[in-house]
Amino acid sequence: MRFRAIFHAILCTAIVLTAAMSSADGNNAPHNLGANKYLFLDDFMIAEKSNVKLVVNPPQRKELVIIADKPWERGGITSYCNVFWDPNYKQYRLYYVPVDLGSDPIFRLALATSKDGIHWQKPNLGAVEWKGSKENNIVIDGQREGTVIIDPNATPDRRYAYVSSHPSIKTRLFTSPDGINWTMQPKMLSDHHSDSQISTFWDDQLKKYVHFFKKSTPELMRCTARVEVDKIDDTWPAHDPIVLSRDDLDPPRMDLYTNSAEKYRLAENAYLAFPTPYYHYNYSSRKYLNAPTLAIGGKTNDGTIETQLATSRDGKKWIRYRTPYVPLYHHEELDLRLTMIFPGIIYHETHIDQYFGGYAFTHGDTQARLRLKGRELGGIFRVQQRIDGFISADFDYQGGVLVTEPFVFAGDKLVLNINTSASGEARVGILDAKGNTIAGHVVADCQFINGDYLGKVVTWDKGSDVSDLAGKPIRLRFEMRGTKLYAFQFKPAAKSAKK
Repeated sequence: MRFRAIFHAILCTAIVLTAAMSSADGNNAPHNLGANKYLFLDDFMIAEKSNVKLVVNPPQRKELVIIADKPWERGGITSYCNVFWDPNYKQYRLYYVPVDLGSDPIFRLALATSKDGIHWQKPNLGAVEWKGSKENNIVIDGQREGTVIIDPNATPDRRYAYVSSHPSIKTRLFTSPDGINWTMQPKMLSDHHSDSQISTFWDDQLKKYVHFFKKSTPELMRCTARVEVDKIDDTWPAHDPIVLSRDDLDPPRMDLYTNSAEKYRLAENAYLAFPTPYYHYNYSSRKYLNAPTLAIGGKTNDGTIETQLATSRDGKKWIRYRTPYVPLYHHEELDLRLTMIFPGIIYHETHIDQYFGGYAFTHGDTQARLRLKGRELGGIFRVQQRIDGFISADFDYQGGVLVTEPFVFAGDKLVLNINTSASGEARVGILDAKGNTIAGHVVADCQFINGDYLGKVVTWDKGSDVSDLAGKPIRLRFEMRGTKLYAFQFKPAAKSAKK
């Protein structure tokens, strides 16, 4: 009875749905969700929420997986890396940039491989000579600013692609049949030099290649621009709008270094970026923070860097959440002053893995690469995230309500990615487009959900079958308490195995 009373109070004080309901009365067509998964990345498709807020969920911090332990890595490893599962060679591949201050050039692209994403090897590939020997894992000399992808539209001899920039060549395309032996294509894609990692991917919805890269303006300082092209070797358009940048909510002299933008594979209309705010020490009111670095021979371009989360439904308009996704923290004896997630999500059945460069020195401490060795510098770390777990709709412990805008689905059961913990509970009702209850699917008839589930089927007294509502405009009404709701999806029932 107390729980019902709480919900009655919530209903009396909830935001009225009048404005949202009007969209169902004729002017705006309902969203076409189909059988796609919906992630709570933002307020898209949410008509009302009361005592519910969207919360960023940082990943679990795991182990340090790669350190600078080769002669060509004497100066450490930069954060311009990327990782993916390679089905061609049945291995995880992590492309990274080692630094050797005693060679010219001082950086290059190298490859590490793994069977489990935790234990990594640096194979002798015999591809690039370093100080008279090809016994190393270097794949491209003098390049550091791109993202290696497996190009789904390429011929076998150009299956792997890498778009990178350098002051001497500007922005160019490198291609490879195996991801080890690379050829720089002669065409200049752009005269822009990013001076930071370019995130490149094939957008399967747009059917275009998308590049996110660093620009600089006097007002915004470092920021992220975006271009799209039909073919990966197309010249970049002159119009390159800025899509991620600092704003008035940020402290003075803070900008966004890298972006690590990519498309989330498990849901349509789900784009993720991991911008890295750089807090500059060399600012009039806080120059004393820069003093220790300058005292040991560092530079004024100094400060700390962490990773945040940004989300988008189209890759163009972004929402940046200011909660640290990977904050500065202590890992065992390492005091990490820079934490920069790089592109690449490794998908597992129950979780995903991501990786970041973590460094035990500030940006301007140039002497650290000479002063420190191996593990002392930091390296590449793994973090683990729940499937769909980046952001959740968190329902208050005393109860909350969330109602969607009208949409049309395909399937015959509703599945939730949800965690009520021990003392929380959740129920769902299905409404028509105008917000009226539908017999057999009202909240009061829904069986309570309690526990942690990646794919919990919602069941009412009459069962879980909702196929009679498929193709019709509906809303969902979530009434929950003490619960994290990550995603929902309508799915077809599992087909029975043939005898």
